[in-house]
Amino acid sequence: MGLLALAIVFSACGQEHFQTAPTKISDFKGKLLDGHISNYQNEKGTVTLIALTASWCPGCRAELPHLKRLDEEFADKGFKILMVNEDDSPKIGAKYNKAAGISWTTFHWNYDMMNALGNPGVIPVTYLVNAQDSIIKINVGEFDEDEMRKLIEKLIRN
Repeated sequence: MGLLALAIVFSACGQEHFQTAPTKISDFKGKLLDGHISNYQNEKGTVTLIALTASWCPGCRAELPHLKRLDEEFADKGFKILMVNEDDSPKIGAKYNKAAGISWTTFHWNYDMMNALGNPGVIPVTYLVNAQDSIIKINVGEFDEDEMRKLIEKLIRN
């Protein structure tokens, strides 16, 4: 992806919310809501959507139906959703996931992970990542499901 294209992606994504908007996902490690430790490289898909979320965030809750539809449509094609829960404790995050019917891998946030993700000062934020860990799209706020579907389809075909 050329520098101009990256500039367009980041100018449209609310870059002002980031300390440094990343262009590639570096491996991060963290505790999953079930208590196990894992890392990005072990959990990612061929195409990965990383979603920063919290139980108290109205925009995050509004994204859930979009995430569930994308997961249902693309999970068998290598697409994976990784959530990063920003609730105060993993217990709160786990309770939220159970109540919301969220079954995909969810990390509880930590500082190293947030730094790897550009440390945005806002949620929801989603990162669409290709197989080479390059960030194709960052959305600050609720994402457009149709636009995301087209991008995922394109990445899966390549």
